[in-house]
Parts: sequence; C-alpha cells; structure tokens
Amino acid sequence: MFTNTLTNLSISAAAENPLDGVTPNINVFGVQFQGAIQLILGGLWALVLILVTAAFLMNLGKWGIARQRGHSDDIADGADGAKRSGIAFAAVAGASVIIGGILALTAAAGA
Repeated sequence: MFTNTLTNLSISAAAENPLDGVTPNINVFGVQFQGAIQLILGGLWALVLILVTAAFLMNLGKWGIARQRGHSDDIADGADGAKRSGIAFAAVAGASVIIGGILALTAAAGA
C-alpha cells in the first residue's frame, strides 16, 4: 500500500507565476502622488547623506585628537568608526546604483 502511494505521487517541476506580466507602477495613484513620493524620498536620502557625512567627520575628528594625545585605544576606536562611516557613506551615495543592480538581476532571473 505504501509503495503504491509513492509511485502515484507527481510533483510539478515549476509552479506557475500568478503575477506573470504584472510590474509595480505608482503612476496609478496620479502625478501629484508620484511627485510627492519623489520629493519625500529625495529629502530622506539627502538627510541620511548629511547624517552619515557628519558621523564620518566626527569619527575623523576623534581619530585625530586621539593621535595627538597618544591614546592608543581611542585611536583604534576612531579609525574603526571612520572606516564604518566611510563605508556607510559609500553605500548611501550609491544606493540608486545598488538598488538598480538588484532590480536588473531579479528582472534577468525572471523573478
């Protein structure tokens, strides 16, 4: 009985996509909504860039002060903070390229 059930079991190779041909589009909400979204996202992006730049400059300042005073622990902390905030700045500044690349890869994969 058990072998009979296993031999009659069929598994499809790929599931059909119920959203085939559907793409996200905010134009359905109107031009004013699209303009407002672009303004809000642009403002948030600028604010994040300003904050990350301030953190980078503050960490560079901490690093410089620690080097002047000869505090080895503070030198390492300042250097690590400057590296992290520098990487964060690069990621925030290149966010459009990063997101565009991810969307291009998913579109090429057919997702």
